[in-house]
Formats: sequence, C-alpha cells, structure tokens
Amino acid sequence: MRFKLRQMEVFRAVMLTGSINAAAKMLYVSQPAVSKLVAHTETTLGLRLFERTKGRLVPTAEAQALYREVEQVYQSALRVDAFARALARGPASLLRVACSPSLAPAVVAPAIVELKRQLPGLNVDWHTSLMADMPLEVLSKTIDVAITSLPIEHEHLEAVPFMRGRMVCALPPGHPLAARERIALADLEQEPMILFRRDIPFGTMIVHACQQADVELTSVVDVTRADQALALVRGGLGLTIVDEFAARDIDCTVRPLVEALEMVATFVYSKFSPPSLSASLLMEAVRRRAGQLERQID
Repeated sequence: MRFKLRQMEVFRAVMLTGSINAAAKMLYVSQPAVSKLVAHTETTLGLRLFERTKGRLVPTAEAQALYREVEQVYQSALRVDAFARALARGPASLLRVACSPSLAPAVVAPAIVELKRQLPGLNVDWHTSLMADMPLEVLSKTIDVAITSLPIEHEHLEAVPFMRGRMVCALPPGHPLAARERIALADLEQEPMILFRRDIPFGTMIVHACQQADVELTSVVDVTRADQALALVRGGLGLTIVDEFAARDIDCTVRPLVEALEMVATFVYSKFSPPSLSASLLMEAVRRRAGQLERQID
C-alpha cells in the first residue's frame, strides 16, 4: 500500500489546519517530521498535493479530491476504534441498531431511552436506514438487529412481526378533502402528490394499491422517507400517503384511507446469530412502546 494510514492522518491534519506547523501541533509531533512526511507522500503518490504560498500550503485540486476519500477512511477508522474499545469492556456493552426512518421518533427513540435507563453502561449505535440496505447490514454484522416498517424476506434472516398499522393520507391544513372522514385513492387522482419512490417497499405498496383501484396518481416529488414527504406537505406542495406512525403529532391534517394499505413492522436479525441480551431487551421495549401507540390509535 503506497498511501499508508499514517500518511493519511498527516495529510488530513494539514488539510484541516492549512499549515505544517498547525498540523504538527494537532498531531503532537515535530514540524520537520510533518514536512518530511508530506514531501514523501507527494513523491510516493506522484502527485503535487500543495502549493507553497506565503508560508501556507494551498491544496491542489488533486488534494481536495483525495481529502474526500481520506475523510471517509478516517471516520471508518474512528468507528473501528470505538468498536474495539467497546469490545474491551465486554461484548454485551455494545448494541448496534438500524431502523426505518418512520419508526424512529415515535417507536424506536422512546424504546432506546427506556433501555438506557435499564442499562446505563450500554453503548448504543443507532441509525436509520432504507430497508433495501438492511439485509446486508445484518448479515455482515454491521448491526445486531434491524427494526423495519414492512417485512423483509430473506432466506438467512428472521423477521418477527411486532406491530401493525395502516397507511394514511396527510393533507395541508384547510385542504378541501380534509372535510371527509376517509379518503379514497380515487379522490387523489387530480391532486399533486408527494410519493415514495417506486423502487422502495412503501412505493411499491402504493403502486400496487393504485393498480387494483384503477387509479393513477401524479407525483410532483419522489421521496425515500416519510419525514421528507410530510415536510413538503406542510409547505403546501401537495398531499402524501405515509404510515400512521410517521404521521403522528405533525402540523398536517391526517385522514385514513378507504383502501386498507397495511404495514407490518418487524424485528430482523440473522438466523445464524440469535439476538443478544441487550438486543432482546430493546425488542421488548419496542414492543411495549408499539402497544402504547396501538392503544392510542384504537
């Protein structure tokens, strides 16, 4: 490997600080050591990375492009370091979770709060993810458990349902359709719609429902997340169809659909790696939170 990790670290420091002296202070090394390594890096890579102007280093276009790649490697290295430190505290001290964006605020966040109160020493790494990316995350052991808005089918994954819900229509306040108790897909044919992309599960569900109802909706903006769609509805751009859990506590009018578009939220984990104690406790907390929400909706 011509571009070694230490060279990347020094190169990143110079890019961030703009000078050899400041980079040396940042890394707690001598100025000549940084200068020598920068020159060596330029020689080994065969690239001119900096122009020397009035005592400062001005990055070249090649350096700017290289920095973007180096920053990704550096952030990955930080995650590996954090993971190693968590392992040193014991394998049960780290829980990695991914969830569908629509479940994050109302379902998963309260469950994580409950779990952390129960296990204050547990380190939780939590992010939202598209369902298409979750199987690889689980099988590559990047995460311990995924919490999905819709079932995931995979021969090596276990999918355990824990909550049912329905898709609803969200409208800007004062919209004429808000006078109706329920809205049919046919009512939306002449409306500007913010819809999920057709290549993601929610989008596919809506497309199939429209085909069955012989309805064609017009999308003015395609999105991948419910919060994106709802933000555009609040701005008055159009109407949207999202799951009822994402549509809670928002500044929009929400009406149920005549058509029954059902969502089934699931826990997803590898068939080869049963859930750890911390993952099982999180799943129990999520179930309790889901039960609270379902009772409120009923």
